[in-house]
Amino acid sequence: AGLGGGPPLEAVGTRSAVALALPMSLRGEAGWHAANQKAFGKDRWPSLVKALKGPISHVALLNQFLPVDCQARACEEHSLQAHGSIPLAYGRRGEVGGEEGGEGEAAAAATPGGGDDGEGLSAPVLAGRADGAGQAVGVAQDEVVLDSSMPFYFLDGASVIAAMALEVEPGHTVLDLCAAPGGKSLVLASLLFAPSAPSGGIGSSRPALAPSGGLLVCNEVSRPRMQRLQRVLSSFLPEELMAKGGKVHVTNVDATSSAPGTAPLPIQRLGPFDRILVDAPCSSDRHLARQGKAALAHWASGVVKSNAERQLEILLCAATVVKPGGVILYCTCALAEQENDGVVAKFLKKMGKKFEVVPLAGVEGTDD
Repeated sequence: AGLGGGPPLEAVGTRSAVALALPMSLRGEAGWHAANQKAFGKDRWPSLVKALKGPISHVALLNQFLPVDCQARACEEHSLQAHGSIPLAYGRRGEVGGEEGGEGEAAAAATPGGGDDGEGLSAPVLAGRADGAGQAVGVAQDEVVLDSSMPFYFLDGASVIAAMALEVEPGHTVLDLCAAPGGKSLVLASLLFAPSAPSGGIGSSRPALAPSGGLLVCNEVSRPRMQRLQRVLSSFLPEELMAKGGKVHVTNVDATSSAPGTAPLPIQRLGPFDRILVDAPCSSDRHLARQGKAALAHWASGVVKSNAERQLEILLCAATVVKPGGVILYCTCALAEQENDGVVAKFLKKMGKKFEVVPLAGVEGTDD
């Protein structure tokens, strides 16, 4: 058999044959360091590793669906104030804009529904029911039992920025294609449906939802993660949004399972969409770094390659259900260019002139 029209393999010679067998994917912790040192430089990589292993800057997403007096009371009781640079986000007084990660991380780790991603529902301040994990929640005698909603959801501040960058407005139809654990979905729901004007008070009913013909579809391929997503949404959003026929739908389909050029039927039926968020499954280098040697032992450059291939398939699926003039926002928490700009470049090449890259308004560092 010939190689690329060249001489038969037997005629290549022992030395060349050995050279053909040598290329192997980098593996394990050493491979992870080697690949990233090559990408970012030996001088810069150590500082990036330190940042990956450092405290996560969590913020609290305030439940905009609660009456304004209840929101104020929750902030007062937990000494929270609006974040100076992240919309909808709150941090500890005196820590906003500084080292807020320790507080947020501790809070998230102790909350029901929390996971390795650091996201989680806050301990209910104004609720008197079972929480998202099915555990009984007590209410102090001087607290008003308002309803079942959680006042806060803790998440990485960068997640809020990513969801805000999609520029969702009331009336939009929106798809969160890889939605679990749900933090970005809550931001999108707040932008779509939260009351436009504050009303109500302690003990009052919920303020009316913003008048909107909008729709939010939250999809997750993993059934356990989809169930967690559903708990998060149900614990934060008004019942009428989550009810059958409501404006928030949860689907459990694989975006890559359909024939090329099509999306799974459950998503097709709910589309097309003005805005689509593709927060694609990825190598998640920070999780690897924080979990240590055991997690890094499973890293391989071949996994990065397969991630990129799957990410491209997901992005191509999104392209089939976005409206003309609509926006797809693609993001990952991976460092590899192969999973980021590389995926976007291949997507644009496949789609021809149907799509173009647009700068993110109001987000620093995205002028390119």
